[in-house]
Amino acid sequence: MLFFLVPLVLLYHSDTSIALRDRLYYLWQTLSRSAPVMLLYRYFHSWQQTHEAFLVALGVALVVNMFVGVAYHLRQRTFSLSELLKKSAQMLGVIAAVYILLALLKVPLAESHTGELFESTLQLMTLLYPVSKAVKNIFVLTHGKYPPAWVMKALYNYEKEGKLKEFFNNDK
Repeated sequence: MLFFLVPLVLLYHSDTSIALRDRLYYLWQTLSRSAPVMLLYRYFHSWQQTHEAFLVALGVALVVNMFVGVAYHLRQRTFSLSELLKKSAQMLGVIAAVYILLALLKVPLAESHTGELFESTLQLMTLLYPVSKAVKNIFVLTHGKYPPAWVMKALYNYEKEGKLKEFFNNDK
């Protein structure tokens, strides 16, 4: 942190006389050290604004998955707070890593219809990870009564083969 603050403090220091040449040097140091950080901040802030709905949905899915997991493990008498925190952090890390790595594949497709379709698929896949875990636990907690068995079958088929067709073409 001092790496960023020392030149800034020296730039605006007024108790003693600091030469203009030194002040310009401190200005350069301040700008050159803070510019990369500000660039990254601007990029992530812009990304967050354009993907706000996805981030909210992901946050809700993670929280609901956590609560359903607590209920499941309380019923099974296997609940551990440290395990809950560890597994939640692990899930968040896995989701972040996979999303970032797969989002890099979108770069060559950026301004095309295929790129938009790829991003939608990536977001759906990312959301399905915590959602599917929560839905499976709910299915066990309700003794197979809810959600319907065809939803569970479609969910398992999606995880196995990556096909979403069964979710949308249900002739049951």
